[in-house]
Amino acid sequence: MRWALGLGRTFGRGSGRRGGRRAGGLLLCCLLLFSLPGCERSPLGDDLSEARSAVAAHEWTRAERLLERFLRESGDADKRWEAWQLLLTVANATGVTTRVRLDYLDTMLEEFADSDARCKDILWRMGQLMERQRRHERAVDIWSAYLDLEGLSPQDSVEGYRHLAAMNFRLHRYEAAEDALQQCLALPVNEKAKLDCMYDLADQSAARERWQEAADLSQQILDSEPGERLRALTLFLLGDALEQLDKPDEALAQFELCRESYPNTDVVENRIAYLKKKMKNPSRRQTKAAEKK
Repeated sequence: MRWALGLGRTFGRGSGRRGGRRAGGLLLCCLLLFSLPGCERSPLGDDLSEARSAVAAHEWTRAERLLERFLRESGDADKRWEAWQLLLTVANATGVTTRVRLDYLDTMLEEFADSDARCKDILWRMGQLMERQRRHERAVDIWSAYLDLEGLSPQDSVEGYRHLAAMNFRLHRYEAAEDALQQCLALPVNEKAKLDCMYDLADQSAARERWQEAADLSQQILDSEPGERLRALTLFLLGDALEQLDKPDEALAQFELCRESYPNTDVVENRIAYLKKKMKNPSRRQTKAAEKK
């Protein structure tokens, strides 16, 4: 089977040429509600259109019942795709657990395994959910599968590599994280996308206390005239690296430049105040170092 992520349960139509069906578990229990006395029953062809109206009216419980019944009985692939999208909308609106949403997505991944375009949407959602759950190992698997899809645009690949690098870094797989970002930098994309990858690489270098490398990458980004937000982030990162390299004057200059534009101005003000105090009252070690010069 092409997808072996093993994240959840399935229900409804068979998963096509590449997937089998697994027991529905909790989701099938929900579907059994339709066999209870008193449950409304409209022609199958109307369930999807009625579900659309229910979603538009925020009638979440009714929409969920209609969509689950439709998915249990319909075999139309395009309409099933629409129904799944609506069911995910219902799930997000009603605050169902991440586990249930992953069950839905895992079922979709098996069902639509033959469509890379649809798998792209499914894997993207799954990757985001795994990251929020801090399931970094699983996120690496998902982003790797995402990048293996055919037909990704270079920009899609940029985002995939950035996510893959971040998850590998969280797992302390530093070489794998760096490799992902180097592949990102090698993509035929515009300058802005490359600078985003370069910033991630500089940030990871700083986190590993490779200060000179972080400073060099940061300066390279600034020389490329990035957008305002990236410029502010990079100035702060460069200031941090220069401070660690015992260049307080240069570090202070960078912090001053991002004083108004950095997302958290309090953090910048604190660093500026600290550096000014440090420069005014240098440590004994710094005094001796200055005398030697």
